[in-house]
Amino acid sequence: MIRLSGSLFIIIILFVAFPINSTAFSDDQKLILIHLDAVSSHYLLQELNKGKLPNLESYFGEEGRINNTITYFPSKTPTVISSIRDGITLVEALLPGWKQTYGENGDVSGFISSFLRMAFSKSRLSTTNLIYGIPAFDFLAGPALINTADYLKDYNVLQFYWYKVDTHGHFYGEEAYIKQIAEFDRQFGRLIKRLDDDVNVVIYSDHGMTFGKGVEMDSKIDKLIGDDLLIFSYPSLYLEDSELSEYYARKLVDESEIDYAFFQQENGSIKGFHQTGVMYFNGKKNDVINYEFEGEDVLGYYSNGYNGDYFNVDEWLSFTYNLSYPLAPINLYTFLMNENSGDIITLLDVTKYLQTGYSSSGNHGGFTSLEMNTPLFIKGPNVDHLYGREYFWLPDLFNEIKDIDFNQQPSRERHFISNRYDFRRNRPVTELSFSPIYRVRYGANFYMEDFSAIDRIDVWGKVDIFRSYLTRVWLGTGVEIRDSDIKPLLKFQHDFHISRFVIQNSLATNRQYYFKVSWEAKPWMAIETVNFNSVGLRFDI
Repeated sequence: MIRLSGSLFIIIILFVAFPINSTAFSDDQKLILIHLDAVSSHYLLQELNKGKLPNLESYFGEEGRINNTITYFPSKTPTVISSIRDGITLVEALLPGWKQTYGENGDVSGFISSFLRMAFSKSRLSTTNLIYGIPAFDFLAGPALINTADYLKDYNVLQFYWYKVDTHGHFYGEEAYIKQIAEFDRQFGRLIKRLDDDVNVVIYSDHGMTFGKGVEMDSKIDKLIGDDLLIFSYPSLYLEDSELSEYYARKLVDESEIDYAFFQQENGSIKGFHQTGVMYFNGKKNDVINYEFEGEDVLGYYSNGYNGDYFNVDEWLSFTYNLSYPLAPINLYTFLMNENSGDIITLLDVTKYLQTGYSSSGNHGGFTSLEMNTPLFIKGPNVDHLYGREYFWLPDLFNEIKDIDFNQQPSRERHFISNRYDFRRNRPVTELSFSPIYRVRYGANFYMEDFSAIDRIDVWGKVDIFRSYLTRVWLGTGVEIRDSDIKPLLKFQHDFHISRFVIQNSLATNRQYYFKVSWEAKPWMAIETVNFNSVGLRFDI
């Protein structure tokens, strides 16, 4: 038995009074950034006008919603996620699609490689948000989103990815897609009840979605191009010999259901074929581009007052944001300057979508307004300079909202001291924990024989090996001290977090399994019970 001396009380007092490596988090730039996958302005405004999205409408109002936000081209998730936070343009985009070639040798980057690069370009907390988009697990998306309010006490910047709208649109079609937009609004309403007024909230969408007639193209393109085909990953097509681009672009439009095929000519301009004519996008050194056509003006620019002028990004955005093909000259011209973009850009019109095993009922990736025109929501003291805009270009978002540290993380975990009374064994248990750096904890558990003697002490250290908005996993080791006997121990701990509750499952080699339930009454205080046989308080520092 270990006698409890006055020194232990001194250690506890010092632990509470003088926390190690304390960090003061700035309160002037709290940000929750939400990636709302696959919501087009067309469908969002349709549901807003029906009164189906009351939380988004009341929280942001009209001034905090930019209905005409033109996204990246191609309108694909990996392109946007891997580019937007750094303000990367289409010329520099590292992931133009799910498959691409790169390097001087034309090495192929496949779906798995692109998926992993996209997933790990996000914050550690949000990497597993992808799981919440899978229909079998998407019931977890709501609780995970609501938990972001709790993480603001330790993080200045949080990124959350809501994929449910996209996956339901791909798998189940337009009706399910619309229902999921309303589901996001419902869960968002639960989140905002927990947010302070000084929190900045930004919600953007990476692309819209088209439905209509499904077109299966992979096998047709294989047949049309044969051995000259390197990769087809809609909308990009890669050839073994880029000099054949014009030949195959014409062939695709004439002999398949592809509506448009664009490629770069030797002089640097972009040429595009369609059933009723030809399009040209010509650039100059000062980053201005013009549009010309032969046959039919399918983009409808000339009928809306365009006269062949050379425009920059802002001028094209101002002119086309509410037309059927917003910002097409900039997007197509700039994208084809990307060395990884492919040789031919194949596009379908708004009445069709590319049908695959995954995209069985809807898809995206094209340049129509349904896919390119998305909403942007902003609210907060650090983003209010964007209020009231009529249109916006999504790649500029974090060029205009500056000084956001997306890699910010706590310098350490929160120290804590807890004390609970074990009713079954009629004894108090005290636990101390301090953290020198983020994801690492050291601590000790004191198991009392009575109120004046310690029966056992477990001294341990543990490291966080996995974390999401719902769960956290720790592995650790230490020693058990009982009288003069010292034994090694191993620890495994899994935490499940939902709102103010944390359910902790804990295994150790020197004791039985236990679970702990904690309820956070205050940001610095929690009520705890272990196996429902004890109750106590934990104080965080």
